[in-house]
Amino acid sequence: MSALKYSVLGSAMLTMAGCSLNPRVADITPLHSIQPDKSPQPPVSQAASTAHITPIPQQPRVAAAKAITPLDKVALCALKQCGKGYCWGGNTPMKGFDCSGLTQYSFGKGANVNIPRTAAGQYKVALKIPHKDANRGDLVFFRTRGQKVSHVGIYLGSNKFVHAPRTGKAITTTKLEGYWKRKLVGFGRIPGAAQPLLPKSVV
Repeated sequence: MSALKYSVLGSAMLTMAGCSLNPRVADITPLHSIQPDKSPQPPVSQAASTAHITPIPQQPRVAAAKAITPLDKVALCALKQCGKGYCWGGNTPMKGFDCSGLTQYSFGKGANVNIPRTAAGQYKVALKIPHKDANRGDLVFFRTRGQKVSHVGIYLGSNKFVHAPRTGKAITTTKLEGYWKRKLVGFGRIPGAAQPLLPKSVV
């Protein structure tokens, strides 16, 4: 059997099986093209979307350091003498203090500043300041007898001061009210004793 016969026979067999050697374009079923899925998606809750995120811990804020001034040390030095007895003319912890002896000692130890020995002398060299501007460690002056300044203490702020009141009384802190408010002359700052020394440690 020749090759032509095989070809004719093969074509006849394909035709009988329903196959065509020359299919029509209409008989070809095209593949469906793949389209993106446009169906609505369920919303994702905020908690679910962020559940895997670990927040970065906030660093605590560090408070700005406040500078210690010699005036702070002056006040502290005077406060350490509280409870010691009054001694007229005294200016040492061993002997005791009168009012101006306490202030002179406290400025010498706390601020390394030498001030006059008497209340009147200290008032004369102090820079006069209004009550609202007075700080811890400034001097506060009184007239307890006559017209001259005769008593002095160290202001602590909040209307309190530390002083050596009089014979028979211990060094103490007192509110600036009543008798002492009536006898008040004013406040004074010693030049050279208000400059910062070093920063306070932050708690």
